Amino acid sequence: MNRRMWPAAASALAVVALLGGCGLGFGDEMIGPQSTSLGAGPVVPEQPTATDQGQQVGTPAPGGAASGTTPPASGSQVAGVSEIRDGAWDVGDAGQVKFLVRDGQLELMSVTPAGGWQQQGDPVKQADGLEVRFTQAATTWTFRVQLHDGSMTISKQESTSPAGDGSYSVAGAGSVSFTASGSDLKLGNVLTEDGWTASKQPTAPSAISVSFSNGAKSASFSATNVKNTVTVVTRSELSGPVPAS
Repeated sequence: MNRRMWPAAASALAVVALLGGCGLGFGDEMIGPQSTSLGAGPVVPEQPTATDQGQQVGTPAPGGAASGTTPPASGSQVAGVSEIRDGAWDVGDAGQVKFLVRDGQLELMSVTPAGGWQQQGDPVKQADGLEVRFTQAATTWTFRVQLHDGSMTISKQESTSPAGDGSYSVAGAGSVSFTASGSDLKLGNVLTEDGWTASKQPTAPSAISVSFSNGAKSASFSATNVKNTVTVVTRSELSGPVPAS
């Protein structure tokens, strides 16, 4: 599997980006074609995980790995969202959610945390939306499904706080590295997987936001530093027609 490397951002801009935003908004800056190396800060090792295409992609290491994980469901993507369907879905290494679409409405069937993970609160269950969260130490995984006008949107989001600087995988789309210095964050290398493009969104010196796109698929990385506590959020999202009941 080939990756392309894009350079570090030259300077931070002055607009604070929203956490977890996936779209490419006005003022986005495409990250240029030349490569550069990040000269400072530890790099968080990425653990290869098999996808349903048989390729190897990195999964986020911050927050700690579970002692036991739920085996991937048939057709699901551990790293990101690549299809619109109901059934069983793996949510990172945190657990599994199973739901069905019946007569145009969502029905939550089961929630199974992986070893070392806990379900956070009760699932949000509505006819047109559901949300399930898993937690372990500083990391929270969130799985959401939303129905709207014949379309279904599925997203997976991982949030880590406090988070250290280093390199973070972004839902099978690529990876982003950064370093923290006081209240400032400095963008390092941005890597993209085949078929994906990346752009840097405007941010303040204390925040970083990078969006990834691949056709209808989108992913994002954001890091914010508030009172010297860094929060990292990665997100993958895809929308498409509601599957037939």
